[in-house]
Amino acid sequence: MEEYIVDEALLLLNSLYTGLVIMAVYDILRLFRRIIRHKYIIINIEDFIFWILAGFVVFFSFYEQNDGALRWYIIVGVLGGAYIYKASFGRFLVKYASKYINKIINIILKKPLSKAIMGLRYLFRKVVVDNAKKLRKKEEVS
Repeated sequence: MEEYIVDEALLLLNSLYTGLVIMAVYDILRLFRRIIRHKYIIINIEDFIFWILAGFVVFFSFYEQNDGALRWYIIVGVLGGAYIYKASFGRFLVKYASKYINKIINIILKKPLSKAIMGLRYLFRKVVVDNAKKLRKKEEVS
C-alpha cells in the first residue's frame, strides 16, 4: 500500500513539473513573439499547434506512467504547475527578458545596421543618382 501511495505522489509531482515545463515553453514562444513581431493569424496558428502538441505530451506521458488511467489529481497537478510557474517566474520573465533582449539587439544589430544602411544610401545617391543626372544632361545637350 505504501508503494502505491509513493507512486501516486510521484505522479502528482511529475504532473506539477509537466505544467511548469509547458508554461515555460509557452513563455519562450511569447518571448519570441515580442522580439519578432507576428501577425495575428500567425499567432493563432502558433498557439493552436503549441496547445495540440502540449496536449499530446501530457496525454502520452501520463498514459505511459499511469497505464492509461486518468486521475483527477493529474489534471489538477498540471494546472497547478502552470499556475505556480505563472505566479512566480512567468509574471516577470517575458516582460523583462524581452525588454533586455530588445535592448541588446538594438545595440548589437540595429544601430550598426542603420549606419550601414545610411552608408549604402549615400553610396547609392553618389553613384547611381549622380550618374543618372549626368547622363540626362548629356542626352539633353545632344
